[in-house]
Amino acid sequence: MPHFIWNMDFKLLPLLLCLSPVLAILEGPNICTHQETYTTTVRVSEKQPYQVREYTWCLNVPPRCSKYKIKFKTVYKTQNLVKTRPVEDCCKGYAKDITETHCKPICSKDCIHGTCAAPEKCVCETGYGGPYCDISCPKGLWGRECQNLCECQNNSTCDPFDGKCICSRGWTGIHCENKCGQGTYGLDCQEKCRCENGDCDHVSGECHCSSGWMGPLCDDICPIGKHGPECKSECNCQNQGVCDPESGECFCKAGWTGVVCANRCPFGYYGESCLQVCDCNNGASCHHITGECECLPGFTGDRCLDICPENTFGYNCTQTCKCRNGAKCSSDNGKCTCAPGWRGKYCQERKCADGLWGPRCENSCECVKENTEMCHPWTGHCECKAGWNSKDCLRPCPILTYGKRCQGICNCKNNGQCSPINGTCICAPGFTGENCEKTCEVGSFGEDCAQKCDCWQGQQCDRPCSNDSYGTQCSKKCVCKNGASCNPQNGNCTCSAGFTGEFCEHKCQSGYFGHNCEQICHCEGEHSLGCDSVTGKCICKPTWKGVTCEGQCPLGKFGINCDQVCNCKNNSSCDPESGVCLCAPGWQGDNCSQPCSNGYYGLGCRQKCPEMSSGNKTCDHITGEFICPPGFIGLTCEHPCPVGTHGKNCLQNCSCKNGGDCHHVTGYCQCLPGWMGANCTVPCEAGRFGMNCSQHCKCLNGGECRRNDGVCRCKAGWTGTQCTEICPEGYFGDHCMTPCECKNDNFFCHAINGCVCRHGFTGENCDESIILGRISSASQDGPGYGSMVAGVFVALILVSIIVLVILYYKRRVANLKTEIAHVQYIADPPERNNFDNPVYSFQGSGKRDNEQLLNNTTCMIRNNLQRPSNTLLERARLAQFNSASCSNGSSYSVEDELRSLKNKDADATNPNIYNSLEKVDHVYDEIKQNDLKDIEVEYDHLDYTRPVSTLKPHYQKMPSPFGSKDLIKDENQTPIQYEIFSKENSNNFIITILIILI
Repeated sequence: MPHFIWNMDFKLLPLLLCLSPVLAILEGPNICTHQETYTTTVRVSEKQPYQVREYTWCLNVPPRCSKYKIKFKTVYKTQNLVKTRPVEDCCKGYAKDITETHCKPICSKDCIHGTCAAPEKCVCETGYGGPYCDISCPKGLWGRECQNLCECQNNSTCDPFDGKCICSRGWTGIHCENKCGQGTYGLDCQEKCRCENGDCDHVSGECHCSSGWMGPLCDDICPIGKHGPECKSECNCQNQGVCDPESGECFCKAGWTGVVCANRCPFGYYGESCLQVCDCNNGASCHHITGECECLPGFTGDRCLDICPENTFGYNCTQTCKCRNGAKCSSDNGKCTCAPGWRGKYCQERKCADGLWGPRCENSCECVKENTEMCHPWTGHCECKAGWNSKDCLRPCPILTYGKRCQGICNCKNNGQCSPINGTCICAPGFTGENCEKTCEVGSFGEDCAQKCDCWQGQQCDRPCSNDSYGTQCSKKCVCKNGASCNPQNGNCTCSAGFTGEFCEHKCQSGYFGHNCEQICHCEGEHSLGCDSVTGKCICKPTWKGVTCEGQCPLGKFGINCDQVCNCKNNSSCDPESGVCLCAPGWQGDNCSQPCSNGYYGLGCRQKCPEMSSGNKTCDHITGEFICPPGFIGLTCEHPCPVGTHGKNCLQNCSCKNGGDCHHVTGYCQCLPGWMGANCTVPCEAGRFGMNCSQHCKCLNGGECRRNDGVCRCKAGWTGTQCTEICPEGYFGDHCMTPCECKNDNFFCHAINGCVCRHGFTGENCDESIILGRISSASQDGPGYGSMVAGVFVALILVSIIVLVILYYKRRVANLKTEIAHVQYIADPPERNNFDNPVYSFQGSGKRDNEQLLNNTTCMIRNNLQRPSNTLLERARLAQFNSASCSNGSSYSVEDELRSLKNKDADATNPNIYNSLEKVDHVYDEIKQNDLKDIEVEYDHLDYTRPVSTLKPHYQKMPSPFGSKDLIKDENQTPIQYEIFSKENSNNFIITILIILI
């Protein structure tokens, strides 16, 4: 089957390119597409067969036969093809415009006052009408002759040709009387409203949005905070409440309520719409949003069931109590309720002064002050500082314990000591770590592993023994001979040049020299006696000279007559015949001007330098010796200077004192532990020890450490590695070696001072009371500063007491005046002869003197100095006088017979009472002697109701325990006194009070 290849005829391309500006492309509407045919020429390829003759070997003669084979070849030919293609052109009724890029409608007749808007259809200008826009009428008329009236409304016009209404935008109907229907607007109501949530204007199509919507098409909901038509109203919702975009009603967030969401949920409610009930206790509410309980001060927990933990109070128990000394802290407000013995806002003040305790601060504290934080002011209990124990805080914590009340347990490893105060481990030398569990790292040692190993120091065993000793501590004697070097460790001999043997005792054999006698002498045998076993220098026979004893010419000459000069340098000689330079040891080159190469020396530079253990130095090119730098010696400078020397060839002596060693190079002193300074003459200052005094002492309780190794030297009363242990019970003093042998129980064994008196005792045998001693010493000692202070203090007390007594006295006298002023005297019946003293009458309640009225204000008290009659006595025995007598106007002051008899019994011994003259045993004998008649007459004529300023002649002064004082003076200034307190009784009373106070 032939294979066709379609190819474009490229001859048409130039034509198409030329026509492309002319063939414009149509654009816009009214363009139609149709198919057209066209013919094109193409080249077609095909396979054409042909026959080929070939030859092959065969059994014929000649042995070659013919063979035919069919092959194909490609041939080309031209062929015409008919094809179709789409072509654009204007649709029917339309034609191309001038530019031939657009299609315009075609009207068969011209539109006079209009334009051809569609095939055969004119669109007239305003005011014109008709099929060809050739008719025009004034506004409001129509017809060929404009004879008809237009009936169009709403600013619409009518066609001047047929009168048809042409409605303005937004109106429709025959006469344009109707607005566009809902959802339409514009000219002829052809436009469709696009408003999503609202109506559009029937004329312009502008959207009028419903409540809650906004935007050009009313498709955007009101933003948060806006509502109403066009979203022009502001929302009033608070606390992130959201309002309804249409009505503006607030939708509150959880936890809020109210018209504008301004109110929190009521107490006990929370959540959405405040419908959930709080589940909290102890009067607590909950958070109005989350429902989390908000506890009242003093409570905590998810449901406020728990009281604040100890030492906290307030809201959520976030505040810390400041109460001290065992006081109870109120969980709600933090108010402190002090324990007994304390006072102050935070119970921080002792009620008792320091050193005293008890309800009345009457006891002395027995705590050791320097080891005690507090002596409890109520119980006297000693609150020891951290690290101390026992009743009086005298003894430190027991071993392996520490801290407050010794409750901590030590955890120190590797024999580390535990601080009794905070439990910090004090590690033994060689250990470190929080619990001394780690050993020192390589290269460090000592306390806290603070010391670093410096191996150049003599104290670190890096300095060799002197050349005559070796071994441990350089205790063995070297036996090396002939200046050989002795190994400081094992004593092996390192022979110098020219010697050999175990102890370097043999010289090199004849003909050999140098180290280990390995070098061969190069001397003329007939002219020399051999060579030096050390340097290899030839020893010439007499008259022979030169490096190898090669000639007899003077140095620098050669030849038969020694008349030629050779230019050999550095003491070299030349061959006597040729003049070739024979270089001296250590030199090489044509004229012997070049030293031996590195690593070689000697004659001919054939000897190798001894190997060095370190460094790249070379030996002397002549002798083979190493020139050691300052501070080093040895065949290869392998050893630093011996102890006590330094510098070049170790020839300088050290100036270090107190066992110090100097640096083998600089001579700077490296002091032994405990010393410092340029020459090790300054001892370590207090509190430091060790190498360069770099370590700090760890001795406690005043102990001092030894400056070389830090061993603690404890003060009296202390022992232990760090002086942390007090002397055992019963021992005291230096190293706690002295036993206490106290005389009695008033002593106790003090760890430092031995037997000392307990509190409250003194004296040689501690049998004297300190309080009694102070009293006796105060009475016996002469006046001194202390006695003066005590005297002033006592005087102040006495003055205060006297002032108080005087004030009390004045007050008491004033009260007595008031009592006496209330006494009334009324005439008695003839048979009444008993006088009741109002002062001694029963007062009832325990009021003060000036608050209690006398009993004569209730019932009148009559004098009873008349002779008693049998009738009156009988009435008294039969209790005829009762309490009603007062209310009925009776003048007798006693309510019943028992009270009357009680008054009489009291009156029998009362000096203020006047009895009848018939009683022979009455205390007032003076009254008995008076004329009874006169008395009766006097009292029968009493015309006063209150005592006045005069006393009757028969009245006796009444003694009183409060002394005497003038109460009232008459016109003649005659003192009238009640002897309330006699002078003698007053003095005795004051003295008694002073003695009690003292």
